[in-house]
This record gives sequence, C-alpha cells and structure tokens, in this order.
Amino acid sequence: MMANMRLSGRDSGVTAVPNAFIDSYLTKADGEYVKVYLLLWRYFCDKREITISEVADLLDDTEKDVLRALRYWSKQGLLAIRGAGQEVTEICFQRPLEGTAGTEAAVSAQAEFAAGKEHLEAAGKDSERSVGEEPAAGARDDALKGERPSGDKGANRLAPGRGRQNKKESSRSLSSAQRKKLALDEPFGQLVYIVGKYLGEPLGPAGSDTLGYLYETLGMPADLLEYLVETSVDAGHKSLHYIERVALNWHERGIGTIQEAKEQVDFNRRQYYQVLKAFGLGRRGPAPEEKKVMDVWFYDYGFQLEIVLEACNRTIGAIHEPSFEYAGKILAEWRKKGVRSRSDIETLDAAFAKGRESGRGRRNEPAKTNRFHNFDQVGYDYDAIVKELNG
Repeated sequence: MMANMRLSGRDSGVTAVPNAFIDSYLTKADGEYVKVYLLLWRYFCDKREITISEVADLLDDTEKDVLRALRYWSKQGLLAIRGAGQEVTEICFQRPLEGTAGTEAAVSAQAEFAAGKEHLEAAGKDSERSVGEEPAAGARDDALKGERPSGDKGANRLAPGRGRQNKKESSRSLSSAQRKKLALDEPFGQLVYIVGKYLGEPLGPAGSDTLGYLYETLGMPADLLEYLVETSVDAGHKSLHYIERVALNWHERGIGTIQEAKEQVDFNRRQYYQVLKAFGLGRRGPAPEEKKVMDVWFYDYGFQLEIVLEACNRTIGAIHEPSFEYAGKILAEWRKKGVRSRSDIETLDAAFAKGRESGRGRRNEPAKTNRFHNFDQVGYDYDAIVKELNG
C-alpha cells in the first residue's frame, strides 16, 4: 500500500475553491474545462475582469475552446452567462451543490439567467466564424480518421475493456424506451439544439435518432459530439452522414474525450503532409479541396496511410506528376477489389501480371505504352484510368 503524501509549502496568497466543486464536479470534467473554471474563479476572487480572448491567450487555447468550456459549466449549473454575439458580458458563479453535478437541481440554480444559455450558444456560433481561419483553429478541419501508431501520444490512453459496443454488432435504430429516456435527458436536448444550429436547420426525427444512437447506444459524451460537429462544419462538412461516419470511426478507435480527439486530429494532419510529400508537394500545406479528397481516402474508404502512399507512388511512376484524381482512381479500384493491406495489393498485382502475360501470349504482341504508361505496371488496368481522366 502506497504511503500518503503530505502537502506542505509557504502560503503566499490563497484562492479558495469550494469543496463541493472538487468533490462533485472536478473529477467528472475535462481537464481543459477545469482550467477555464479555475482561471475565471481566480479573477472573480480578485474582483478583476477578463475577456474571452484573454482567457484563451493565458491558457493557450482558442476562443472556441473557452466558449465550449463555458457552455459545459453552464450545463452543470455552475455558471450563468449573459452576452450576445462574440461578447460574453457577465459570468455569474453559482454555488456548487454537493453530489448534484449536472443534475436538474444544479442546472436550476441558474434560473435567474435563463436567457444567458441561448446567448452563450450564439456567442459560440459567431465566434467560430471569426476564429475559424486562425491556424490553430483551422487545423481542426483535419478531423480525419487515420490509425494512430502504437507509439503515438495518447494511443493507449484508454483502459482495455472500456465497454464500447462495436458498430457492426449494433442496430442504428433506437427503441421506444431509449427515445423516452432521451426526451427527458437535458444534455441531449441541448446537444440536438446546438447541432441544429451548427448545421443551419433543426434536426428531424431521423437526425435525432442518429445523434441519439451515438450518444445513448455508443455512449459518446455530448461535449465530444459537439466538438465533432464543430470541427466538421469548420472543414466544410455539414452533412450529418459525414458526422456520423467520423463519430463511428472515433468510437472504434476508443476516442472518448475532446483531448483524445484533438490528438487524433493532430495525427491526421501529419498524414496529410505525408501524402503531399509523396507527391513532391511537401513545401506547402494541403488545399481545402485536397483535404476533402484525402478525407474520402482515409475515412470513407478506410485506407491506412501506407496504402494511400502506395497509390501516390504509383501515380508519380505512371504519369510523372502529382494527381489526386489519378491516385483516387487507383484507390477506388482497390476498394472495389477489397484491398485492406499491402499483401492484398501484392496478391492483386500478381494476379494481374499473370493475366497480362497470358493475354500477350495469345495475341503475340507487346504491352501497350505511351507517355502515361512507359513501364510494365501491375495491379489492374492503368490505361483505363488515363483514358477516363482524359475523357
């Protein structure tokens, strides 16, 4: 049994935090949210004012990160918010209630500022438009879904047996009992409202069921789903189908917190640059349309980086110039043929080479060559790709 730690030191000024906050709220909240709360509490105790921008600078976050934290604490009943647009004009601390974090009793504590919640959501929506072009925020549109290598930071953050259900073992539909439960679930109701705001229209029954499946059946936290929708919209993806596919991919990879999602986003951004490097374009960042194309490769097709890089290498070998369209044709064909690994490609190549040699023997003619196809490529009909690309 480990010994208790004795905490000591010289007191040089104190900011007292209510015990109820530590006991009932701190252990359940994301660490980034706790940092925002404690910084605001420090300024409150000193009777100093601070702006959202200043909080973001002090914590090395974006304004959207700060607004997301405020929304979380508002939902927990610890903060009441007033403000409109990008300006939050007042934050009123509510007394932490022992053992009631996130309950109806805690949320009701901010009734006097009931309109503040809607204003804060509006602030978050407007703020994302203004800060979405900043490099730190813009990097989030890389909400791709590549596999994280075993040595990558955060890869083994989650404990085994987290209890997440495989999507292949689940039905996407909700039971009547689940729908009744969600109808009384305030955080879910707020999530549906916020997602509708991000997407520009209220969610219908089908959209609510999709969100309910991710939230209730798969157990994905509301703040993580909100972050996912935010990053997807920032990247130009306002399709709920796209958001669902990303969510399922995150679920499969055991991503359960915003911090883990941010680490995945950083990893995926590095994949973008590796693809550009394979194309000889490593001196610049990916264009928005290029990101969308790579989203399809990594996410819709589900290819690992090594498969995508192989397609890029074959593209350069075939036409001697970078072409996302040409590489996309290769990957689409591999997807049709069930390629999931390098060994699958080798098997496909061998079968194609055997068929080609057999055909040449019957026709007694050499392989067709042109400026696009000046060496004996194997895998499948690259000439057909060139013909299709050239119309």
